[in-house]
Amino acid sequence: MKLNIKQQALWFILALSSLASCEKDEKGTIRVLDHTRSELTLRLQENSTLIHRVYSDTTLELYPGVQETDIHYQDINGHTMRIFIVEADMNQSTIQLHPLTPNDATAYGRQSVPEMVKHVDSTSEVLFASNADFFNATTGEPRGIVYLSGQAIRSTIPAGWTFFGISKSGQLMLGDDDDYKAQKAEIFHALGGHQRLVKDGEPVSHTDASVEPRTAVGFTADNKLYFMVVDGRKYDYSYGINFTDLGQLMHALGVKESINLDGGGSSTFLINNPSSSTYEIRNRPSDGTPRAVANGWAIVATGN
Repeated sequence: MKLNIKQQALWFILALSSLASCEKDEKGTIRVLDHTRSELTLRLQENSTLIHRVYSDTTLELYPGVQETDIHYQDINGHTMRIFIVEADMNQSTIQLHPLTPNDATAYGRQSVPEMVKHVDSTSEVLFASNADFFNATTGEPRGIVYLSGQAIRSTIPAGWTFFGISKSGQLMLGDDDDYKAQKAEIFHALGGHQRLVKDGEPVSHTDASVEPRTAVGFTADNKLYFMVVDGRKYDYSYGINFTDLGQLMHALGVKESINLDGGGSSTFLINNPSSSTYEIRNRPSDGTPRAVANGWAIVATGN
């Protein structure tokens, strides 16, 4: 059937409208966007000025009280960004924080996060895991403290560095070297970190403006725990982030305390994907594969 000029114009307008309401995902499949955003995405947009436009986000419930959110956005400087966040309600007795070490041992060494989770006691279900402390690349010795079930494996913390963990009474803990001296008798599990990102509910500014992949941890006054990984070093995929902006994002989530963990090629974000019941690396480590690191953190379900 031959279309007249008016009909051709109408079809052209309809075609443009269709394109405006659709977007190609990374695999090339056309999907209709409903512009519905996750609670965490909205919180980041409302409580920070860093996000210019959100392209997509996805939230998975890993376990009741534990959710994982992936966000693809453009920052205010025009950079494309991918961030990965896990939120865990630590008020639930079946959800626990678990330190990871190579082969679940006390000896120093290096092992990737996917390998370390394989050694977690089978009575616990690993829901999420990430890298943790900075380390000596030759020996695998962590830079900060290591406490496992109340035992001090490494009790030295550099001046100005930090730690994160959980107390013998079950309270989340975070502080610097001075806090460690005052609180070390109360530590049950703890691993080291470096830069303070949020302190006493306020984001911390840093003069170091280097942009890299980053891993951060923090918690709220009502015992919600957050881990965040920001991918980087790939301009067309995810640019990376500096310490000040990372603190702004953690603050936007509502945390009262947050620190920076090891980043760069060490940044690893693993989940137990409920749709496939398999461990899955959600981010893209900048080395291309998960780096062998000194230790890590896991959130586990105990079923108790």
